[in-house]
Amino acid sequence: MNDHRITEAFVLVFKTNINNPRQVKSIANTLDSCPDILKWNVDLADIDKVLRIEATHEQCGPVIELVTRAGYACEELTD
Repeated sequence: MNDHRITEAFVLVFKTNINNPRQVKSIANTLDSCPDILKWNVDLADIDKVLRIEATHEQCGPVIELVTRAGYACEELTD
């Protein structure tokens, strides 16, 4: 029997001030190099410039810290 562990993904949603593709590209390496982030995207068409992340945990603090350190505003969006 194979014991393949399936990692549960948590969806984290943030309001940002990332406004254009150049800014998305500037933060890509930061987000891509974080082992806890499985997938991410920025919805530039949304008024809140939503950053949506699939992560291995549900803590928003580390993501906010990463994005803020990269020079952008970032706050958790709740329902």
